[in-house]
Order: sequence, then structure tokens, then C-alpha cells
Amino acid sequence: DSTGGDQHNFDLSQRRALAVANYLAGQGVDSRRFAVTGFGKTRPIASNATAAGRAQNRRVEIQLSPLT
Repeated sequence: DSTGGDQHNFDLSQRRALAVANYLAGQGVDSRRFAVTGFGKTRPIASNATAAGRAQNRRVEIQLSPLT
């Protein structure tokens, strides 16, 4: 969400993404199948004017690439 400064939001989003990546790796997903990137408050999918919108913007999107 957009609450807080830019750097704080970027760091928080990066830690959130790393936590999910670590979980997936711990469950046996090959870490070569994913890249970890935090976007901070730069890519909202909902309005930050409401608590519900801010909650939607605190997310992790997962895309797994096939191993070739």
C-alpha cells in the first residue's frame, strides 16, 4: 500500500517477496524457477484510499518459469 515512505515500502515489499520465495524453496520448488522482485508502492491493483484497497495492494504475485 502507499502508507509510509518510498524506501520503506520497497524494503517491505522485497522482504515479503523473499519470505514467499524462501517458503517455496523450502517446499522443494527449484529456486531457478523464480525471480524475486519487490515493487513497493509502484504497482497498485486497487485504490489506496480504503483499508480494503490497501490490503489488496499488499500482495505477492507468483510466476514460475519452466526449467529448460
